[in-house]
Parts: sequence; C-alpha cells; structure tokens
Amino acid sequence: MGTRYLESLFNPTSIVVLGASERADSLGGMVLRNLMGGGYPGRLLVVNQNDYDDVHGVPCVKKVSRMPFTPDLAIVCTPPDTVPKMIRRLGEAGVRTAIVMTGGMSREHSKTGQPLMFSVREAARETGIRVLGPNTIGLMVPARSLNATYAHMGAIPGKVAFIGQSGTIASSVIDWAFARGVGFSYFLTLGDGMDIDLDDLIDYLAQDSKTRAILLHIEHIPNARRFMSAVRVASRTKPVIAVKSGRVPESEWLPYELPAGLYRTDPIFDAVLQRAGVLRVDGLGQMFDALETLTRMRPLRRESLAIMANGVGPGVLAVDRLAHSGGQLASLSQDTIEELAQLLPQYWTRRNPIDLNYDASPELYARAIKILARDPEVSNVLVMYAPSLTEDSLQIADAVVEAVKGTRLNVFTCWLGQSTVMDARDEFYRAGIPSFFAPEKAVKAFMQHINHQRVQRLLTETPESFTDHFADHSRTRKLILRALKAGRRHLSNREAREVLRDYGVATIDTHYCDDMEEVIEVFSVERRPVNVTLIHEASCHPFLEQRTGRGRYKATDHDLNSEAAIMDACRSLMEEYRRHFPESGFIGFAVQHAYQHVGGIAFSVGITRDANFGPLVVCGAAGAQINVATDRQIALPPLNMVLARELLRRTYMFKLLQEYSFRPEEDIRAVSETLVTLSQIVIDIPEIKGLEISPLLFNEQGTVAVDVAIDLSEQPGRPIIQPYPRELEEWIMLPKSGRRVIIRPVLAEDEPAHRVFHQKQSPESIRYRFFQFRKHFSREDVAQMVQIDYDREMVFIANAPREDGEGEETLGTVRVWTDADNLRCEFAVMVDDKMKGEGLGAALMQKMIDYCRARGTVEMVGNVLPDNRPMLQLAEHLGFEVTYNREEEVMDLRLVLNEPEKEWQRERLGAASH
Repeated sequence: MGTRYLESLFNPTSIVVLGASERADSLGGMVLRNLMGGGYPGRLLVVNQNDYDDVHGVPCVKKVSRMPFTPDLAIVCTPPDTVPKMIRRLGEAGVRTAIVMTGGMSREHSKTGQPLMFSVREAARETGIRVLGPNTIGLMVPARSLNATYAHMGAIPGKVAFIGQSGTIASSVIDWAFARGVGFSYFLTLGDGMDIDLDDLIDYLAQDSKTRAILLHIEHIPNARRFMSAVRVASRTKPVIAVKSGRVPESEWLPYELPAGLYRTDPIFDAVLQRAGVLRVDGLGQMFDALETLTRMRPLRRESLAIMANGVGPGVLAVDRLAHSGGQLASLSQDTIEELAQLLPQYWTRRNPIDLNYDASPELYARAIKILARDPEVSNVLVMYAPSLTEDSLQIADAVVEAVKGTRLNVFTCWLGQSTVMDARDEFYRAGIPSFFAPEKAVKAFMQHINHQRVQRLLTETPESFTDHFADHSRTRKLILRALKAGRRHLSNREAREVLRDYGVATIDTHYCDDMEEVIEVFSVERRPVNVTLIHEASCHPFLEQRTGRGRYKATDHDLNSEAAIMDACRSLMEEYRRHFPESGFIGFAVQHAYQHVGGIAFSVGITRDANFGPLVVCGAAGAQINVATDRQIALPPLNMVLARELLRRTYMFKLLQEYSFRPEEDIRAVSETLVTLSQIVIDIPEIKGLEISPLLFNEQGTVAVDVAIDLSEQPGRPIIQPYPRELEEWIMLPKSGRRVIIRPVLAEDEPAHRVFHQKQSPESIRYRFFQFRKHFSREDVAQMVQIDYDREMVFIANAPREDGEGEETLGTVRVWTDADNLRCEFAVMVDDKMKGEGLGAALMQKMIDYCRARGTVEMVGNVLPDNRPMLQLAEHLGFEVTYNREEEVMDLRLVLNEPEKEWQRERLGAASH
C-alpha cells in the first residue's frame, strides 16, 4: 500500500476517539487518559452514541457526522460489529488515518461470512482511509508526546523504532526498555494488519532521520515481496533487528503448508531475513543486547576477541560461549605477551583469555587495555570484573572508560553481579560502552554484531561471473510448455536430464530400458560394472522421501558386474517397488556406469516452492545414512557465486568437502556454480515448481548429476527478489563515432568496470555528479552503486567492448531512486569525458524516462549545479521544468511523467514542491 497518509498517523494535529467513556474498563477511556496524561498537544474529540457533553473533560459528540472538525487520526474502540461502519463513515468524512484497537475481529463474522476484519479492509479501500489494526495496542511517538495506546506505561523518547504484532508482548517490551533506559522514536503494533502492513511502516521508518535502528517482532509476513523490498532498503542505512516467533509447528499461529522437501518453516524465515540484511535474534532480551552492541560499537575490523578478567572463572565462561557460538579468540603477539608478563604474576598462562588476578587494580586494567591497543592482532576486547573486597567496581569502570578513549579498540564490558555494580554499569552507559551482567550475554551480543556485519556484506558483495546469463534456452522452454499442454505436472527422468544438460550441468550417461532383458543387453555391450535404478511414476517427483516418509525404500543397486547379479537386482528392486509404491505405475529401468567418487561426499540440491516466499534453492547432504532434511539449507533466488557459497557453507557437507575432497576449492566452486545455475533455471522457467538432483557427485570436470526429478505447475512461481530484467536491454549506435553500445540494467558483476569508470573521470565531471570533488572510490562505495533492488531503483549503464579488445568498459550511467509509493523518482546521470558530444547522455536519459513512465511514476526530479550548462541544456531539450533553488544554490529539475490519478497523490506532490 505504501506510505500514503502515514504522516497523519505518526504526526496528527488532531485526534478523535470513538467509544471512549469514563467507565474504568472502557478501552477508549484508557486510550483517552493516556493521550491526556502523555501531554498530547493537539486537539482532542470523543464520539460516543450516549451523547455525553464531554468525557474526561474532552468534548464529545454523538455521531461522526456531527464532528466540528475533520481530525487527522481516529482511534476506534467500539464493539466489533460496529467497526466496519465506523471506518466507512470516517473515510467518507475525510479522516485520513484510523487506529482500530477493537479485538476479536478475526473470530467474529460479518453477514458476508468472512471475519469482520475483512469488512474493515473493504471499507478502508473504498473510502481511502488508512487503518492500523484491528486488534492493535496502538501507537506511541514519545518525542511528540503522543501515547495513543492502552499500555500500562509510556515510553521515553529515543532513536529506536519498534514494530510488533502482539499487544501483550509490546507491553512487556515497554517495561523492559524503560528499565534499560532505551527510548523510542516510534512504538506500535500491527494487530491483524488489514491495511497498514509491516512493509508500509518499514518504508516510512527507513526515510525517517530520527530513527537510527528498527526492532521487529514478527509472527508472519503476509506480503513477502513488498517486505523484502522494504527491508533491504532500510537495512542498508540502519540496523534492523528481528524476533520471529512461531519457530516450530506447535507454536505457529496460522496454519502453514510446508514446501516439498522441508519439514519446518523456520529455516525459510532465516533465509529471508538474512538476505534482507536483518539480524535475527532468539528473544526480546537478545534483541536489546544486540541493539546495545550495534548502536554503541564501531564496525568490527576483525572477528576475533580478546578477553580479560580479574579471575580465571569468568574468562573460561566467556571462552566456552565464544566457542559454542562459532567465534574465535584473538592471538596475542609476542610483544603483547612480554609486556603483560611484566605486570602479571609469574604463573600467568601467557595467552588469551588474560587473567589479571583477583586483586587487579584500576591502574592494572588501564595499562592492560593500553597494551592490547598496541597489538595489531587485537581489535575487540571484552573487559570483565567480578566484585571483590580489594577494589571498588566504579573506580575500575572509570579507569576502563578513560583508557579506552582515543584507542582503536572496540571495547565492551561485563561487570558480574547486580546490587554492587549498578553504578559502574551506569558509568559505561554514559560513556557509550556496552555493558552486560553475564559473560554469556556479552559474548552472544558480540557474535550478533559479527552476524549482522556478515549479512550486511552479503548485500554489497561483488559476485564472480562464471556463466553466460543471457544464453538461449528456448529448447528447454518448449519442452516444458509441451509437457504442460499435455496436462502433465512432472517431467520424465529423460526430459529432466535434458533440462540440466541444456543449462550446462553434467549428468551421468544413462540408458533407459523397458524391462530386465534390455538391461542385460546394455550390460552385454558395455561389459563394465553398472548401477540399475527402477523408475516409477512417483519417483519422477522431487523430494520423494520427504513426501512419502519411505526413507528405507531402495531404488538403486550398485556395482553390478554380471548378468546373474543384474537379474537378482532387478527382481529385488521390483519387490521393493511393489511393497512401497503399489499405486505408482512402473516405467522402466535406468542403467548407468558405476561411478567412482570420494566416499561420503554427496549432495542433494534443488528447487522447491513456498506459497508465500516463492521459489527457494536448497542444498544439503544426500545418502541413505544421513538425515537429508536436517542438513537441508535454504536461499532465495537469484543467486550469485558469493550467495551460493554462503548457502553451501551452512551445510554439514561443506565441512566434509573441505576435509576429504582431493581438491576442495575446485569442488566448492563447482557446487556453487550448480546452485547458481538452478537459481537461473527457476527464474527463466517459473513453471518449474520443484527440482531435485540427488545425488550430486564430482568428477574431473566438476559436479555431475546422477538422478534428477522435476515437477511443474501452470501457475508461475516468481522470486520475491526481482531478478535481472533482461527485457530492458537495448543496443544503440552512436551517431558521431558509429560505435555500437548496449544500454542495460546494471549487474553486480559490473563493479570492477564501474569503479574504473568513476576513477578516470575529470574532477569537473565528478563535481557535477556528486556535488563535490572526490579522488577515491572504494570497492564498498561502488558495490553499493551496482548492488540494487530492481523493485525500488534502476540503474542503466552504457557498455561497449574496450578498444584494446580486453573485455568491456562502462561509458555512461543513469540511475533513479523511487519512493515507496512510486510518486517521485530522483535521477543522476554521468557520461565518460571522452564520450561528450556523442548523444550518449540523451540516450541514457530517454531510456530512463521511458522506463519510469511505463512503471507509472508520476514525476522525475533532479538537482544540477548552476554552472553545469551541458546538463541544463539536455534537461530543457528533454522537457524538464528548470528553476533556481536559492536555499540550496542548485537548479531544480522537474518532469511530469504521468498525471496523478488520486487526490492524495496531488497533495503529496504539492507539499513536496513547496
């Protein structure tokens, strides 16, 4: 739905409460008292059918139609059956936003037979009013003295936004945060989320300068694509931390149909949040611990940790938790060890963790920190203290705070205990140093910081290109369409192998036989040991074991080297098939040469489809001796080599591959290439519902697929992350030089050429583009330019073969950023200095204008320096309205692409232009 009218929700100048009375148990009365008690400065009104003169001193009218003014926000606390009617009347009266606190609307039904909450959504859509809820605790904006909730206490102002889906959990979060001194910029819950949804709120908060971090409590994600797009934008600029409840089937609030090959939904949410750059934590306590480290600690230069304490015990506890969490201890340099040895007892262990002894003084703590600060191998330090009779905890805290100043270290502390260390913890809080009560919590928070940086790196990694993204696969496309036209919902084993071969995935040579006699004929010709597999209708579907639960079913006999052995094997396989799959039609036998591979290293890779999150790429172990489903890891397409390797790294089989493969790096690359190929297959052919290669083995050239099965669906499955829009590619001929140039959307693989493009431009061109002189563009800078979300932004680049014949070079680029409501986009364009006068800038701008107009964007805007005459002339040629902005000392450019269709669009654009 976007951010339409959300400003009226978060910053209302007037509020009406429907259903408030002075009864102690009146929901509306509680909300009204919180509004007044919080010091809300705006105008208040009550609507109550009992026709009171006032409620708690606030004027009251009997009906919505009698309101003396049109409020920005309505808070509805009336009985469930009245709410749809109230929403309709409020919308017709011109009220822009409403909070529906009434509960039970998911259980009570209307005359249409649907739950009442759907009638609320229908009324909102017909009248244009935005609705938060039903069944929400409400909204707090502490900095604006707005407490529009029925919560037992208010929140303190701060820089953190919290969005929840449960009112009772939200109440405990307020209590918890207050005790920790955490303040909020916004605090609200979605309730049933019938109109205003999670993605709408994230879009708003991503643009809010007063919000530095976003906390999410998620029970379900109704609109996966919108959520992914919104969160990816938000997480690039501020930390997003999420708790997802309902991790096991027994605790899921809404019934959820599992995708084929998976036995739990939780790994799907793991994959979604990781790909969105979100740090997922296990509970509310961890949420605030992670918030403390992410907002108070600097980015980590290393992932190792040095630990120091006034005793052995605390250090051992911290090391145990670090090892359990997959962290690593920092190695101390020899110089550091020698310096510390001069301060510590002779029996010191001379290694990390550092035991300062029980009587460690403030001076010793400070000197130890200074020594570690000089060690190039040490970046992060956990400083711990256990209360003792010999030293004062506050004095040691003061010494630590002073010692940390001016160092490059990331320091966080753990003052064990409670009653005697509170002053010390307050001192750390005032100094901006994270502090924790227990070693386990401190180390967990540190590891969360590491995990957050890892998922952030996945957003900006430059992938390695290994294959032609634009190869012609029309043959496979025709094969799929023929099968669907014939009414089939799966491919035969032979057809599935053809699909893989068409995409460059090697398969074991296979002979298909109708009966045992044909199998023996194949063997008599080859005279080599063979493997024989029985094929039946059910076996043509992927993830057979997970579908049927018949994990003991034997479909293949291996290393058969005589006719007698083959006959026995065929009979045995037929008996197995008839016992386990009597309803599945027999198709025949598949005969393959017996393959040699490193024992135990076999992968199951494939594609499955979730009803909400679309296609998923899966990877894990294969084999009868391994719990395949337990090792199965998930990633969202599209994948590149970096993302594919990260998916592979999470599997147990990755560790075996590293340890037992004769060439681990080559094999890791080969599996990653296969995963990227599967990702491309499901993007190119969205009718593929499921695909499983099991096992995937290795030969001299890379990976080889032994068996494959493919399911189809007439309903295409679209990835929730928009893949590369190939249809936007266009070749042009430059009129002056006759040079042939391709204009296409940017790919992450363009990072090296893009960096060279920026580095070779003149200082004047750089100033015109970035409004300042820049001498250096880091890999991270340029990676952010090319790693884009095609749903939210677009970058077209002009590429051509290099004159020396070595690859391609970037000659120009144009980009737009579009707001969440697709109202306005802002452009920036830059052309290589040597291409000036070729018309390339005009071609790029026209390409972008046409694209944005086709998307329905209402207007395009930009800023140009007054002395950038070539760009100003091009803008006038393209039809832009050009005006001088005295405040910013730039030229404002504006081009109407489409006429606004709705009043709110005209209002928003009008307000933005003033």
